[in-house]
Amino acid sequence: MLWVGTYAAKGGAGLHPIQRSDAALRVGEPEPGIVNASFGVWSDAARTAYFVDEREEGRITAWRRDSGRWRSIGAESTGGALPCYVSLSPDRRSVAVANYGDGSVALIGLDPESGRLGQITDIVRHTGRGKDPERQEGPHAHCAVFTEDGRELYHVDLGQDRVFAYAIASGRIERQAIALVLPGGAGPRHIALHPDRQHALLLCELSGELLLLRRESEGLRVIHALPGAPEGGGADNLGGHLSIAADGSILVTNRGHDSLAEFAISGGRLMRRGWRHTGGASPRHFHLDGVHALVAHEESGSVSLLARPSAEGDAGPCATAAVPGAAFVIDFPELNG
Repeated sequence: MLWVGTYAAKGGAGLHPIQRSDAALRVGEPEPGIVNASFGVWSDAARTAYFVDEREEGRITAWRRDSGRWRSIGAESTGGALPCYVSLSPDRRSVAVANYGDGSVALIGLDPESGRLGQITDIVRHTGRGKDPERQEGPHAHCAVFTEDGRELYHVDLGQDRVFAYAIASGRIERQAIALVLPGGAGPRHIALHPDRQHALLLCELSGELLLLRRESEGLRVIHALPGAPEGGGADNLGGHLSIAADGSILVTNRGHDSLAEFAISGGRLMRRGWRHTGGASPRHFHLDGVHALVAHEESGSVSLLARPSAEGDAGPCATAAVPGAAFVIDFPELNG
């Protein structure tokens, strides 16, 4: 079952279920208690979903899906403002939350069996600013991702044009390092670890670039970069979301160009396979579902289903539906009903 999180300030009514068919999308009645869910993650082991509540006094909430209904099993402070990203540790004993508003990253404990949230076990705060006086007036954590073994955490700071790496043990940050420094004004947004365990991908919001990184013992190294949007489409384009498909393909959304682009790694470089317009304004997030992507458009308040790009060109969405305040798409099984 696919679900769409929404921003209350943009007319969102909560978390909406989306059912798809070959020709249409049907938007179901929302769960009004799951508000400002601009990012979330699902734990199979605990059969629990964790959502950020993106507001000034940031929260993370835990929800169970039982017999066709949502049941809250707790909420905790994220220790910062405007949380926008959450990731689950491989051992399912903690989540990492990126607080965009004040640039902090928090580790919050979990009960691996019940899925219930614990308290903040550690939090890191940075100071500094970047080149852009409006978007980089201070630190802005936009992503926090655990490595495959859970021993490290990458923290992407849009405000400082940096990626930090933290050594993690027992829910604590034991060591901090700067893994990558980007050119001023790049505004990094999301990082994803490639399944080959040698590379990572980094999408920059402000520059609109996709970067191919080499993972090295001393940090991350840029080995190639391409604009996220095709030639002629990047003047006012902002990077949106980044995801790696099961086959290793890399997909990104472009906000401004309003497109979904697909890339591959070939000969140690990025190669653009194709792109498609997404059928809405400002595609903030998307979820890959086989050969299709469900895209959430923040500004037009809509979701679109479209085929993954496979060649240069333009094709419209398969189906579109109105979801005011659409911000995030998540998929997990419908449980016990």
